[in-house]
Amino acid sequence: MDIGFIGLGNMGFPMARRLIEAKHRLVVFDQRKEAMDRLVELGAQAASSPKDVADRAETVMASLPSPQTSLDVATGSGGVIEGKRVKRFVDLSTVGSHMAVRIHDRLAERNIVQLDSPVSGGVAGAEKGTLAVMVSGPRPDFEAVKSALAAVGNTQARAQTARRPATAVPTPLASCPLPRKSSAATAASTTPNAVVMARVPKLGIR
Repeated sequence: MDIGFIGLGNMGFPMARRLIEAKHRLVVFDQRKEAMDRLVELGAQAASSPKDVADRAETVMASLPSPQTSLDVATGSGGVIEGKRVKRFVDLSTVGSHMAVRIHDRLAERNIVQLDSPVSGGVAGAEKGTLAVMVSGPRPDFEAVKSALAAVGNTQARAQTARRPATAVPTPLASCPLPRKSSAATAASTTPNAVVMARVPKLGIR
């Protein structure tokens, strides 16, 4: 699939490289030209700005160093929000629930879906494709990017509300204490519009 990728640092570069290796077609942007050039040599196309990325891909992923940077890239001048083609923004950064809500609400004004998808596992996990990817967002959009996320790690559904995916302060399924009769396979559930976790006692989800 065609994917835009913004942020080619210690985590973003190996994730983008793995997407190329999985035969996805990437358009990439980073403030450092040398980082883009390395991926262009592997088959990616270079963009001139976050907006340019969002003009050229329906799915835009980002791995950025701070919550404020994520906000600026997603919703600022020349940002993803101004793109003509983008349909969903997959934020692989760790921004926190309050910033995720701000980004979600701004993007929703332009009918762009946010998938809040922080990762854990460090640079080694990014290199090996073994990151834990904790996804919160609408089910149809999760399904649309599932194969791409599988190239960078293992996806885990997160507890959330259907209308504002980032508001639930979710916890990864793997770290939740489950009832004795439950299992990881049976604890994951869905609503028509959202990826959720069902019956996780620690969060009080029902």
